[in-house]
Amino acid sequence: MPAYDELESEVIEGGLCTYCGACVASCPLHHLKWIDGGPKRPEKKAACEDCETCYRACYRTEIGKGAIEEEIFGRRRKGGEDIGIYRRAIAARATDGSILEKAQDGGVVTAILVYMLEEKIIDGAILTGRGREEDDWMPFPKVAKSKEEIISAAGTKYGVSPNLMMVRTAVIDEVLDNLCVVGLPCHVQAVRHLQHIKFDLSPAIKFVIGLFCRENFEYVQMSKGVKERGVEMEEVEKISISKGFFNVHTSDTKLSIPLKETAVWHSKHCLTCDDYSAELADISVGSEGSKEGWSSVIIRTEKGEEVFSEAESKGYIRTEEVVDLEYIKENAMRKMQSRSRDS
Repeated sequence: MPAYDELESEVIEGGLCTYCGACVASCPLHHLKWIDGGPKRPEKKAACEDCETCYRACYRTEIGKGAIEEEIFGRRRKGGEDIGIYRRAIAARATDGSILEKAQDGGVVTAILVYMLEEKIIDGAILTGRGREEDDWMPFPKVAKSKEEIISAAGTKYGVSPNLMMVRTAVIDEVLDNLCVVGLPCHVQAVRHLQHIKFDLSPAIKFVIGLFCRENFEYVQMSKGVKERGVEMEEVEKISISKGFFNVHTSDTKLSIPLKETAVWHSKHCLTCDDYSAELADISVGSEGSKEGWSSVIIRTEKGEEVFSEAESKGYIRTEEVVDLEYIKENAMRKMQSRSRDS
């Protein structure tokens, strides 16, 4: 029977861990904890010897995308579906000025979350916030239960954020039973795996929003690289990637670093991920493929279509058809091909 020891040797120490936090959330006795940037069991417990919960909760140990695609979409992807199965792709932008003020691009994720919260479709969202200090750009998972908390988490942050670790917190501690999880492709795959294995808390996850991701960065390495180029992280107001550059915005300057110079910042576990557009989400959102100030939205499931259409009809978002889907597909193929070369 595989247990924590196997999870540690095969996944965590084996370089496969994406630091999603699912294993921590799965442990019913809280023996797994998030320590020094990763999942750890501080003490060996007798209860762990006959327990395979954390091992089974890890999406790196079992079922691949194909079986889960059948559960979500009723079929597996076909050849040529380079960004996974979807219904339509569109450009969108939030209409609320308070959202746009904090948003990375079009503020669509924030607007959809606010819509679902105000319409009581969800009672909370698990997403990536910033550290506990106002000037701290280190990602930090959080449970948001109000419009203000959702807006405060708007904008892109780079670095590991174990969002799934908060599932148990949201359901048990916060007593929430209608959740939306927002995360990178690795988070999305982890959520779908938990639903596939019928993890006891997974019924509370009602909606999944995925974010486009070329690769993530190690926060410490990224902040060091930015500082070496003359900008302190506490000065940073926004971080973005566009047209081959990593951009750091302050109140009066914009530092643009060629992406090829940021390769040393990449999280090593990203080398094992070939999913660019969060292919298993209900809705996937990113900046690439749309004009500045707008978001590219890939609507994948019937549930995603219903939520998006209602959010639009009730004025939370506005849309236009101009989205460069070929560019998005090129990015997806580029990521997939680079991973096959690395493997």
